[in-house]
Amino acid sequence: MADFTASPRNAMLEWLVGNTTPAAVATRYITTFLGDPQGAGVENINTLTGSSNRINMTTAMGTASAGAIASDTNISFTASASGAATVNFVAVYDAITGGNLLASVAVTSKSVAIGDSLSILSGNLTFGIT
Repeated sequence: MADFTASPRNAMLEWLVGNTTPAAVATRYITTFLGDPQGAGVENINTLTGSSNRINMTTAMGTASAGAIASDTNISFTASASGAATVNFVAVYDAITGGNLLASVAVTSKSVAIGDSLSILSGNLTFGIT
């Protein structure tokens, strides 16, 4: 499961105790990293896709139940990578470029060669609050 950063954790706590209601953000974006984004990891979506734009993941997510939510469609980063890269983390941001890191999770390391596809299959991206 994803590790939430301090920003969304604090927003949830502020909401829980009634101090503030966080503003809704219509779209969330997912991106790839080599290394931990909450450490010294390097975002490498540009190497894979030839663009700094992250992937809109909002419509790929199902409905929350029992404190968890999972993707209900595939999330495709690229059908034909423009450059080779290793991916071992994915991260969620509130902006297509720049923005705030909201959560990240380690994934099985994948070496993506030029021309390879890279996707997270339906049901394999999950978030939970316990």
